Amino acid sequence: MLLADVNEITEPRTPTLPQVEDFMESEGWVPQPPGSAGRMWVKQDARIAVPVMREQDAALVQGIIERIARWERKDLRFITNYIRYYRTDVALLQAARDDFANTIPLDAAATVISNAKAILRASGTTAWSEKSNIAGNYSQQGDAVVETARMDHTVQGPFMIPVLVPLPKVDTSQAPLPNVQGEELFRAAAEPFARRVTRTLAQSLVAVNEVIVQPEGLPSARTLHAAVERGVSREFCSALTKILEQPSVAEFKAHFQWAPAVQASSSVPSTVEIEAAAADKVKRAAEILKEKRMEPRSTFSGGIVELRHVQDEPFGTVTVATVRNSRACEIRVRLNYEQYQEAVGWHRDRRPVIVHGTVREGPGRKLIVDQPESCRPIDESLLPEPRQGQVVQLRPHRSQR
Repeated sequence: MLLADVNEITEPRTPTLPQVEDFMESEGWVPQPPGSAGRMWVKQDARIAVPVMREQDAALVQGIIERIARWERKDLRFITNYIRYYRTDVALLQAARDDFANTIPLDAAATVISNAKAILRASGTTAWSEKSNIAGNYSQQGDAVVETARMDHTVQGPFMIPVLVPLPKVDTSQAPLPNVQGEELFRAAAEPFARRVTRTLAQSLVAVNEVIVQPEGLPSARTLHAAVERGVSREFCSALTKILEQPSVAEFKAHFQWAPAVQASSSVPSTVEIEAAAADKVKRAAEILKEKRMEPRSTFSGGIVELRHVQDEPFGTVTVATVRNSRACEIRVRLNYEQYQEAVGWHRDRRPVIVHGTVREGPGRKLIVDQPESCRPIDESLLPEPRQGQVVQLRPHRSQR
């Protein structure tokens, strides 16, 4: 989902002054010492005055944005939405049918809205700890993200629920890395947990397609284990089923726009579609996930935040930011040099990985996997890597239509 697409879906509204200043600071504008009337922001040879505002003055803020747009040589509407969503992930959830041009049955709308929250809440919990059956044990960390979520307004057209998930402003500066002769060391900031939640929602929809919808026949407990590892739960499937079972819904679509402030993985598709005909298979998966507990014990996932290799050594280590035993942590994974070289590319593309292996506690209480059974990108184990902006269509097999 590109910002240009969101421009056609959401009402254009002026961002707040703090949103504008956050964007400017993050994009290299430098604030000068403040005066009684405001302060000057400088970037190269450009200077923009930002006045003191006790209350939001939309006209003044829009004037600032117009000057930014001229400097950036961007369309005003584009840069307005870019600033507005600069630190916000957007999931546009749509109950689609050809005749839903301007209205939707009230029952269908209520079902989509209530279960959109249920899907996000389930993703918030499984982003913290994978569970096949949450059974009311929602995580406080996931619920905290859900509490910050907002529903945006839309323009006339397709019925969509724009779910906004704000990302916190985190310190991305890194402490100086030790300079060891012959050692390669790269470090990056971990993704905010709120981004992990929206990413889990997206990758769970992909997992539903790959494990539940596309294969012949109904899903088995064994095959569902792979979906659970990627964030799918009974509650997620149940909420999705309720949307698909609505008589007035032909398909469910989800479009994702990732906050520009935090680099997104190139492997997560921007658009996912599931036809209503898949409802029975998704419902059966929910029943199996309730009947059989299948919580991964030797599996963890997350983004690579550190790469380390000593010259001439036949192996290297990658550090994965993840959650283990209900706490955020980092786990070092030792890979042979060929695998390590692949991991360098995964790190560059911000592709989250899933690791199978025994975790031990090393010196300094650091968590280590010495001999992983596997370490691969989450998306690669389920489907070919999608290109940026690619649409992945989640459709039932021909025999299920």
